[in-house]
Amino acid sequence: MDILDRVPAMTDGRVNVGSGTLYNLLEQFLEEGMIRETKVEGRRRSYILTQKGQEMLDNEYQRIRAQAQDYLKFMGEEESE
Repeated sequence: MDILDRVPAMTDGRVNVGSGTLYNLLEQFLEEGMIRETKVEGRRRSYILTQKGQEMLDNEYQRIRAQAQDYLKFMGEEESE
C-alpha cells in the first residue's frame, strides 16, 4: 500500500499505479533480480533495490535524459540545469 500511495505523491499525480499492475511489476522485478524481498509480515512485504536494479534504474534515467536532450535540440531550446 505504501507504494500505491507514494507514487502519485512523488510524481505530483502524473503517475498512478493500480494494485494489479503493481503486484505484476513487483513479481517481474523479483524474477529479474532487480529487487529483493526483505521482510514479510502477513500479506505486507518489504523490498529493497538490488545492485542490478540500481544499474537498470540509472540506465533508464540516462535514456530518458538523452530523449529530453534530443527534444531540446529538435525544438531549438537549450537545457537549463
